Amino acid sequence: MRARPQHRPAQPRAVAAHSPYPCFRNNSLSTARSVYWIQDSVYSLHNNYRGDGLMRKMPNHRTLRLALLGSISLFAAGGPAFAAQAAEETDEAAAETSAIVVTGSRIARTGIDAPTPTVSVGAEDIESGGVTNVVDLLNELPQISTGLSNANTSFSFGNVGLNQIDLRNLGVRRTLTLVDGRRRAGTPDDSNFLAFDLSNIPTALIQRVEVQTGGTSAVYGADAVAGVVNIILRDDFEGMEAFGQYGITGEGDYHTATYGVTVGANYDRGNAVLHVSRSENGLITRGERDQAFPFAFVSNPANTGPDDGIPARIPRDDLRFAYFGLPNLTSYLPFGPNGAWTDVIFDPALQTFRPLAAGPDGVIDGTYSAGEGGTQAADTRVAPLKRTNIYAKADYDLTNDLTFFTEAMFSDTKAVDRIGAVFDSWSTFVSIDNPFMPEAVRQGLIAAGEDSFGYAREHAEFGMRTSKIHRQYYSVSAGFEGTIADNWNWSVVGDYGQSSTSNRQLNDRIDERWFAASDAIRDPVTGQIVCRSAEARAAGCVPVNVFGQGTISPAAVDWISADHTSVTDTSQFLAQALVAGDLFELPAGAVKVSAGAEYRKESLDFKPSYVWEHATGFFASQFSPVDESNDVREAFAEVLVPVLRDQPFAHSLELEGAYRVSDYQRAGTVDSWKLAGSWAPVRDVRFRVTKAKAVRAPSLGELFDPGSRGATGLVDPCDPLALDAGSSSRRDNCLALGLDPVTFDPNTRRMTTLLFTTGNPNLDVEEGDTWTAGVVVAPRWIPGLSFSADWYRIKLDGGIARIGAQQTADNCVDLPSLDNQFCDFVTRGPGGDIIEVKDSYVNASSFEVEGIDFELAYRARLSDLFGGDGDLGSLSLRGLASYLKDNIFVDRDLVTGEETAFDDAGEADNPKFRAVLNATYLNGPFRLSWQSRYVDGTVTNNDLADPAEDVGEFYHIPSVWYHDMSIGYDGIENLSLYGGVNNLFDTGPRYHPFTYRGTSAYDDVVGRFFYVGAKLRFGRD
Repeated sequence: MRARPQHRPAQPRAVAAHSPYPCFRNNSLSTARSVYWIQDSVYSLHNNYRGDGLMRKMPNHRTLRLALLGSISLFAAGGPAFAAQAAEETDEAAAETSAIVVTGSRIARTGIDAPTPTVSVGAEDIESGGVTNVVDLLNELPQISTGLSNANTSFSFGNVGLNQIDLRNLGVRRTLTLVDGRRRAGTPDDSNFLAFDLSNIPTALIQRVEVQTGGTSAVYGADAVAGVVNIILRDDFEGMEAFGQYGITGEGDYHTATYGVTVGANYDRGNAVLHVSRSENGLITRGERDQAFPFAFVSNPANTGPDDGIPARIPRDDLRFAYFGLPNLTSYLPFGPNGAWTDVIFDPALQTFRPLAAGPDGVIDGTYSAGEGGTQAADTRVAPLKRTNIYAKADYDLTNDLTFFTEAMFSDTKAVDRIGAVFDSWSTFVSIDNPFMPEAVRQGLIAAGEDSFGYAREHAEFGMRTSKIHRQYYSVSAGFEGTIADNWNWSVVGDYGQSSTSNRQLNDRIDERWFAASDAIRDPVTGQIVCRSAEARAAGCVPVNVFGQGTISPAAVDWISADHTSVTDTSQFLAQALVAGDLFELPAGAVKVSAGAEYRKESLDFKPSYVWEHATGFFASQFSPVDESNDVREAFAEVLVPVLRDQPFAHSLELEGAYRVSDYQRAGTVDSWKLAGSWAPVRDVRFRVTKAKAVRAPSLGELFDPGSRGATGLVDPCDPLALDAGSSSRRDNCLALGLDPVTFDPNTRRMTTLLFTTGNPNLDVEEGDTWTAGVVVAPRWIPGLSFSADWYRIKLDGGIARIGAQQTADNCVDLPSLDNQFCDFVTRGPGGDIIEVKDSYVNASSFEVEGIDFELAYRARLSDLFGGDGDLGSLSLRGLASYLKDNIFVDRDLVTGEETAFDDAGEADNPKFRAVLNATYLNGPFRLSWQSRYVDGTVTNNDLADPAEDVGEFYHIPSVWYHDMSIGYDGIENLSLYGGVNNLFDTGPRYHPFTYRGTSAYDDVVGRFFYVGAKLRFGRD
């Protein structure tokens, strides 16, 4: 075999590790088996490991320490279990350990010196958790707020099946996802924002995932305001590995299966790998998880007014929808005793209306019933999904100093979401001359002096509204990497990615045809029941009968309903050049630099269906076509300066900086930078600090969201029942709107509100200011122990946000005066009812998050702890925790300039404390793991003037602690077996209106889940 270049030491490729950047691959590292820690060994130890990265035997203490000092990827100095090991052999190990690139930098270095904390999740963690999508595991980390996953994208009619990460609860769009250190093309959500879908990467190929929060925009560019998620793939695979996994819940549903094969071959000048896999999961409906019935806060009949010590609202469970979800007419008509107006339901047996059996309290808050009423039992809670992934890569050494590499990936995803059939909620009226109207109903209306009536009814005859999503994603890349002299590496790469999303809507309703078909008369000539409109009759109108259940004919459904498809195509082209190496030597070491340039162009082409573009469908939902693009040219550089080494009170001291300038087609020229330092006064303790400026330009989706009209359920903040649920300004502002705090009866109690969402082409860039500071302690007198604590603060000025219809309506009256930008987005009618809410992107005043991350890790041989000569195995413990001090949105009054802060820290989706605790026992081929996650208790609303006056004791939402167990065995030749139980005690959802129906991001709706899996390997060392 020929000699390899110095940056690629001669060795079997099967044990090589994969650097996040092509030009900095270092084949001297191997991934060792672990749970929540990744152990990259020095090359001299590779014979202690099998080619698949699993230990043949446990090395001794000295060997272990040497290997652990090479654990750059082990949390990249984020308080890793062993990365900061301060052993006596530090200098010797450093000499033997080759530096690799750590997420957050493009400079090759030892991770124990990195100034920014990084958390790593390894391939073993994915297997232990039984997850078929890595985002499900990442969402459990305390630093990550739940973004989009298959567990929370139902009811979105566009996001179903997407998997995208949200760091620090700053939003998916401020979290940058990389694959091997490089941006990939994004997949659009239902607002046409582009972010990488993690499910495009098959979990079987993931070597580890590194998560770094804050201080990374200067290195990677926009979208990294909150941080970076870097997916590092397995490299230099040789042989064949077939795998399969099956899972099922304790309820006997949600069947999941994933299976596939990976084949790879090493040849004299390179390596090639091909992977094909398939993942499927079944459906969970709301009814199957006891979420069919509303659990909500309703008005307390015992409440006598403000400051009476009695809660204004109380929780009620097992409710029904009085005017929604029933395939039968309900209304408010004079059909009560002695002709009294009351809530009624049509009785097919009596052929007239009778009082609705809503329970002793009648219709509650104009919405709920404790007796007869509709449910959402058949609606999707977790959507069924099928996904196919294909991945291929190859590299070839053209010379000793030049390598050509190429990669291709393809993903095909199909998901289905279903909610109830189209319905009416007082949007359609039946005339008194309608021939379908029973005579008893007609006479009752005549007696009351009415010539028509409105109603609520779910039209089950149309079938459930269904969204069939079909996403296809592919990317291809190719490039060259090489060396210059002894210590300079370079790479150039071109990457093109494209996604195509087909959104097919089934059982929609053409409203114009519906209203025509609802207005029926009897033809005076033929005596037949026909549509009143001659024009509609000429178009084939078939009249509908809404009196009773199943009364709308199939012919009418066929004429009125529509299936239609919208398509969104997106693409990204990227060209990147990088160079890095040692600039010159200082007494403390080499000054290292990296620099590069990048060109990136994104395109968005949204083609709505005719029904959506022309607003002819249900609720007149409207979407405009978009065909836009945006490009950016960037240059960036980093420098790492070793200031001191092996000096008194300065075992090491390093400074680093990074700068990036970006020229956006639509946002102009902006810059970002980072300054950081790392100081270890002694080997056992290291302090680190980072100060960074991040700039994010508005995305195509934010600039050119096509705009859509629809409807949403809304609580009018001026509803007398909601006056105590906001700020101290709410009552006065609602009174200033002319709304009586006692008698105002808003229409939001009975019907949905029109909503107009849109992009904003006038958006400005947002600027983020990031601080992190922390300490890592790894005491030599307790081998295997490390601890870290890191404070962070991210302040975002001019943050781009679309805060939602409810928050928009609330902010209008919760700010000190009505002269604010939110009141411009709320339209009220003459009687004070909200007619429409505009939900557009705005440059808000600021966002700010602040908190502290903790990590504690320990690993030891049991024989060392308890004595004895035999091998008792090893125990690994790891805890990650995060304390959220502030999560603030600040708005500025446009007239007075007064700023008002809304702090969500400690509210339902922003718990102040989260933790992940794990323990793993290893003994030869046997592994036993316990994984758990804890979510602290929260409250309903921090802005309440007097929580006791609002919801009483239910102001507090209880904490929750989930536990998982798994077991693995590798003792059978070529075969590995594993299995486990997630949510071992079938915990949750928590009993509270905010969490019980799975509305909180942290409540498990799947329940106890069992899984088993196997891997069969051939042809690997």
